[in-house]
Amino acid sequence: MKLNFQQFRIPTGITKSTFKTGDARESVANMLYLNVNGIRAHALALKIYHSEGETEFSAEEVQTLREVANAYATPAFIDGLNSQLEGGAE
Repeated sequence: MKLNFQQFRIPTGITKSTFKTGDARESVANMLYLNVNGIRAHALALKIYHSEGETEFSAEEVQTLREVANAYATPAFIDGLNSQLEGGAE
């Protein structure tokens, strides 16, 4: 699964009629680095932090991202992540 945290698109409101795009690499990497135990989380945090554009993630990495986002991210971020995972904009 390819994800792009450098050009990460999130809705600006509940209606999802407008969006903003920004670089979420450091924020996502920190979310993992500060909240998830283990060397795999550390490796994933660094992979995201150093990523450039679309980057390939394994099913296990995507599952970790989903779990961490559901626990620690804003609903707008979760919707942005789900949109990329589903293959496009809402």
